[in-house]
Amino acid sequence: MNKLTLTTAALFTAAATTAQAGIDRSDQDISILFEEGNYLSFSYANVSPTIEGVGAGVFPISQSAVDFSMFSLGYKTQLNDNLSLALIWDQPFGASIQYIDAPLAPGMAEVKSSALTGILRYEMGNGFSVHGGVRAQKVSGEIISSLGALSAESGNEWGGLVGVAYEKPEIALRVALTYFTSVDHALTGFRATPFGVDAVTGSVTMPEAFNLDFQTGIAENTLVFGSIRHAMWDGISLDTTGPAFGDANWVNFVEDITSYELGIGRRLNDNWSVSLSVGYENGMDTGATFLAPAGASKSVALGAKYTQGNYDISAGVQYTKFDSKTVTSGGLPVVYDGGSAVAVGVKMGLRF
Repeated sequence: MNKLTLTTAALFTAAATTAQAGIDRSDQDISILFEEGNYLSFSYANVSPTIEGVGAGVFPISQSAVDFSMFSLGYKTQLNDNLSLALIWDQPFGASIQYIDAPLAPGMAEVKSSALTGILRYEMGNGFSVHGGVRAQKVSGEIISSLGALSAESGNEWGGLVGVAYEKPEIALRVALTYFTSVDHALTGFRATPFGVDAVTGSVTMPEAFNLDFQTGIAENTLVFGSIRHAMWDGISLDTTGPAFGDANWVNFVEDITSYELGIGRRLNDNWSVSLSVGYENGMDTGATFLAPAGASKSVALGAKYTQGNYDISAGVQYTKFDSKTVTSGGLPVVYDGGSAVAVGVKMGLRF
């Protein structure tokens, strides 16, 4: 069997998650670490969700999730025969929620993040390798709810990752397990209410997670690939305190999130490769809040990659269908009757 160089990241760049069940977006992908030689990449994805609800059969709620875009940059260099280094800049967490219709107006949430990750990988020469690194992560956001309007941000906070992989190139086999530590963020900002503005401090933790990624050839120029990600959101909350208005709890997460992906990739010729994948993510409640309206999700994705010389271009599209979900706050139940999202993405890579 010819050696295949297909990976989930290269084949399917629309994999930027549409998970409105939580705020986990990038899945903290580190697949660039396994590219051959020196490699530079840029990725862009746009996600367009539609999630609407009805409150107790009385009022509609529209535009509860709005479009968002994501960017990432990656650089990998082979330091010597055994040691390589990867640098990844991405936007791992985020939320874009807005409620237009009464009585929730003008409820909204806009959460942004950025992270710079450095990873070293050491190949032992027997198919096994180990990798580990550190990442600097920053979060910011605005929330408008019954508690008022919050605007807050953190500085650069530090976390780490460690993992192990096994490869058998002659059958395109790779299995990689990576553990990501949690990252604690100290927040500073302002809370505005009808009674005035309060300078606040707060805290939020981005969760620890495990990623299991795998691929293996099943026929000439054909492979199966997949991933499992488990992020430990249960027990994480966003809390602030201030001298004027005291303590406030803005969001509570009460369940972990596990997402699954399984796909097949096919190299058509020296230039073109294509892929098809399906995914599932279990839903997550967020306590008494309207800021995460989607339940569990199922997705299907198509991807294509064009390679010419030392560069490649990948593109993909993903359709996600959300399950229905009921959220209750202040005795007011709102039923979100499913919803859907379309994601499109493109990735450009240069080998040197």
